[in-house]
Amino acid sequence: MTPDSETLHVSESFLVADIGHTHTNVALFDVVRSSYRFIGCAQAPTTLSSPWHNVTIGIQQAIARLADCLQRPLLDRQGWLITPANSAGAGVDNFAATVSAAAPLKTVVVGLLDEVSLASARRALQTIYAREVDHLSLSDTRSEAEQIDAIIQHRPDLIFIAGGTDGGDTIQVTRRMETVATALELLAQTDVHRPEVVFAGNRQLRAAAANRFKSIANLHAIDNVRPTLEMEQLHPARQIAATLYEDLKVSTLPGFDDVAAWCQYPVMPTAQAFARISHYLAAVSRGRVLGLDVGSDSVTLVAATPDSNQLLVRTDLGLGSSLGNAAAVLDSNAVLNWMPANGVDAETLHDFVMNKTLYPYSLPITETELRLEQAITREMLRQTAAQAAASWGAKDAMPTFNLLLLRGGIFHTTPRPGQAALMALDALQPTGIFALAVDRYGALPALGALAAHKPLVAVQALEGGVLVDLGWVIALTGRGQAGQKALDLRLETDGQGTLEVEVPFGALEVLPLALGQKARLTLKPASRQFDIGLGPGEGHSLTVQGGLVGVIVDARGRPLTLPANQAARGERLRQWLWDMGG
Repeated sequence: MTPDSETLHVSESFLVADIGHTHTNVALFDVVRSSYRFIGCAQAPTTLSSPWHNVTIGIQQAIARLADCLQRPLLDRQGWLITPANSAGAGVDNFAATVSAAAPLKTVVVGLLDEVSLASARRALQTIYAREVDHLSLSDTRSEAEQIDAIIQHRPDLIFIAGGTDGGDTIQVTRRMETVATALELLAQTDVHRPEVVFAGNRQLRAAAANRFKSIANLHAIDNVRPTLEMEQLHPARQIAATLYEDLKVSTLPGFDDVAAWCQYPVMPTAQAFARISHYLAAVSRGRVLGLDVGSDSVTLVAATPDSNQLLVRTDLGLGSSLGNAAAVLDSNAVLNWMPANGVDAETLHDFVMNKTLYPYSLPITETELRLEQAITREMLRQTAAQAAASWGAKDAMPTFNLLLLRGGIFHTTPRPGQAALMALDALQPTGIFALAVDRYGALPALGALAAHKPLVAVQALEGGVLVDLGWVIALTGRGQAGQKALDLRLETDGQGTLEVEVPFGALEVLPLALGQKARLTLKPASRQFDIGLGPGEGHSLTVQGGLVGVIVDARGRPLTLPANQAARGERLRQWLWDMGG
């Protein structure tokens, strides 16, 4: 059966809710002229906290707004979802949900060497919403009593034990297991809370771990994350961590039972849904996709190829209520270095962060607040990319990619699209030639949730224009003198002639190319000093499609350098904003 014939025979509608910590977004997909299309979306505040303590209320409010917009009844008089759709056109056939509103798993990581077993454990846990509150290792200088007190004080949801290669050390791992077991025994005397324990160390100790923890914790013994010093196997650990997050956090959200009763498909964490649709896009395009999601309480980075999918979730970063915690890991001077205006000091930054922490729903109402929010985003993305590069073995830089996806309110609510593009370019400092797109409607996690069950919906909705194109980027590497010719560029469009440009080193150029308009782009570095991602001095021709910004040529060099003088630095940043139409 062909996709078209399948569509004609099976016409279903899909409503997907993405329950974030601050906002809940709902997106509707239905058949239009024999193909699945994105119909519309709506948003409402998430009703997780006081005075509601029921996430279903926020979903109902978002659905009611969508119904009013579309003039299509979706809820009955009691406020419950009409499913399946009836002959009068009311309701939907299928409902699904993605969630990032649940609190992260408080985790204590236990291992031997920080750069071996602990590093592998952290790589496994970075794919879910988890927050490391403490760790025990050979480098820990605390006494055993202090380590036990720390575990009791933290009351973790999960204790992840790694360490020892298969057939290797047992004594040191056993000592750390005993420390954990003692802490849990003391915790059990005063608290009914029973942490989950994952043992992913030396397989020879599985039986000993099962015997030691059987009456004080729920133990999950899985394959060693580091069976040898040279080999790492993270899939079992990632699977059990994801399952525990859903069981311990997602399913216990207040009011979540009603949401689960509506769902025809398993509820999926938003980060995993975003990773899945990024992987899907990479497979369809046969290229590499990099995805960035800046949320209220987390920052997610995905690097997907047709054959692999790497995910990093930072729960210590975010632009909402977690911004107060993020202030501890963000360098205020690094943030302020991205401020184009003078007169903004550390105290102003601190006041802005505290206000945003207290009122995560608030939007910037002055230019200073807008620039502060964008400067914080740059530093968050820079730190996330640096951690991902180190974790994924990319050394000092992210790998090149063909498509950069941006999602989150900071990107789709910017006053000008050039500001969204510039934030990503400044923070990631990518290289090569790639397309740039924004998930303006918040539909990508929804499509990720559906892709595993209804791939036809995902592929046809993407073809129908769920993403908003910002344009194409040519980012050069190499160093030269300011003003020295770095690139010859020719842009040929049907009916509008040819544009030839000499791009000087240090420049940030934007060439106009309307949204949806195609053009032939020919690139030739001026010398072997410069590289567009194909090798020193190598040129390239390709067909590109216009976007809200156009064709962006970033010849500022890598790494970016900013003047040390504050006034000169501000002038440079203002010039870049001007060049990008921001």
